[in-house]
Amino acid sequence: MFCPQCGSGYREGFTRCSECDVDLVATLPPEPDHSGEYVPVTTVQGQLEISQIRSFLESNGIPSEVQGESMRNVYGFTVDGLAAAQVLVPKEQAAAAIDLLREADHGDLVIDAEGSE
Repeated sequence: MFCPQCGSGYREGFTRCSECDVDLVATLPPEPDHSGEYVPVTTVQGQLEISQIRSFLESNGIPSEVQGESMRNVYGFTVDGLAAAQVLVPKEQAAAAIDLLREADHGDLVIDAEGSE
């Protein structure tokens, strides 16, 4: 049994996800195939990193998706890139997303007291 929201796996007999409080399903749906419209801009290892990057991109007007979460969520580990996830953005916004992530990584972004750049 799996949580359709976070992807956590449960033993037989459980019916609801303890984290998301939603009904469990027998199988997870396939991950969306964004080939052609979404492209990878970075590879991430953990849920915190995924959340931070997606929040940062989306606060800058760039929608994002994550590919590869299922294996990490189901098996609960990442080792040397095994079960790493990729953050995908629309192809036409990839260059802007990469630039934003590079600036953030180098500490070049300045955020004022109101939360805007």
